[in-house]
Amino acid sequence: MAILKSRAIGRKILRQVRTSYWFWPSTLVLGALCLAALVEWVDTQPGLMRDVLPNWLTAIDPDGARDTLSTLATAVIGVAGVMFSMTLVAVSFAADIFGPRLIGNFMRDRGTQISFGLLLGTFVFNIVMLRSVQGGDAAFVPYAGLTMSLFLALFSVFTIIYYIHHVPETINVSNISSDLGHQFSASIRELIAERAKIEVEDVKHAPNAQEIGVTLAARGYIQQLDTDALHNCACDNDWIIQVERSAGEFITPHTDVLTVLTVSPLTDKQITVLQSAFATGNDRTEVQSTAYFADQLVEMIARALSPGFNDPFTAMNCLNWLHAGLQDALLHDGGLRPLTTQRVRYPHLDFPTLFAVSFGAALPYTVTDRMCRAHHLALTQELLTRATGRNRDVIAALVPALRAGPRERAL
Repeated sequence: MAILKSRAIGRKILRQVRTSYWFWPSTLVLGALCLAALVEWVDTQPGLMRDVLPNWLTAIDPDGARDTLSTLATAVIGVAGVMFSMTLVAVSFAADIFGPRLIGNFMRDRGTQISFGLLLGTFVFNIVMLRSVQGGDAAFVPYAGLTMSLFLALFSVFTIIYYIHHVPETINVSNISSDLGHQFSASIRELIAERAKIEVEDVKHAPNAQEIGVTLAARGYIQQLDTDALHNCACDNDWIIQVERSAGEFITPHTDVLTVLTVSPLTDKQITVLQSAFATGNDRTEVQSTAYFADQLVEMIARALSPGFNDPFTAMNCLNWLHAGLQDALLHDGGLRPLTTQRVRYPHLDFPTLFAVSFGAALPYTVTDRMCRAHHLALTQELLTRATGRNRDVIAALVPALRAGPRERAL
């Protein structure tokens, strides 16, 4: 059997790196160290900088260079601390107002990560340059390093301006909902494109094939599932694999994640290979889980319509983005068509399921507010005019509940 090299763990690690606050700051700090070494080497070349730099940059003694570098380093690290505090306040505010599951969207924000890293890199560069300044008989002033420090300080000022503008944008409720809505629609379009490439095989299992369940040792949510690797493994061994738990679902060591139809028992190596196609974690993620974006938008609707906030306009905005994604699921390149794969069978997200976890899940909250209920009904009826077959029946089933309102539903 060909050795299965699953990409699930690698993808999980890449996602964790992307959502971390350490990767870009650490990378930029290391880049600052390399830049400092390069600039210090340039400064050791006799007369090079004095011939290139203007007199007002080279007319400085070691004490003046130390004072300048110390001031820049102190100012930059102080501002970096303030920026970090602002980030924590923004994340805490978003968790309290919009829900803790939205924290990952802030953690992934590249602008915040790079802004913080640039200031830390500037601080490290100044410290290294400060170390190279020498007084006394062997006086040495790193003119190139001092020039670069001034340039980085100026760049840091513009970084601070950008960051002060960027933080309020990240916690703007319209930007949060639109970001989730764009990701929701993009994920649906990606699903539709992937399904168009799948070749459905007519595979039948042997009469004497037996079903063998495969479990994982971990507890938690499935964050990554390498379906391509499972397909290759099934083809190599003439198996039929039924995926029982897909990405986003919670599993335990007693949960079968796979059922393998095979004529011979699975070896320990084969079981390990199958298990390696899964990557689990402590929380649910949006990766390979389109419904998770809908869950986040529904959570925003629930919080917006709670008595503590009473913000129907935010709820209606979230409904608009859910509606845009459902339109893609209906109309984009033929929509989310039913699909059955033979060699590796796993649950495929279809329009009825997506409608249930979005518009259907939002129903208990929108019926409590007259404006939201009317808007929800209008969007549902608009979808109804575009749907056919089973999809139309699913949408039509929601209309009476929206028309009835909370009192009639209770009765």
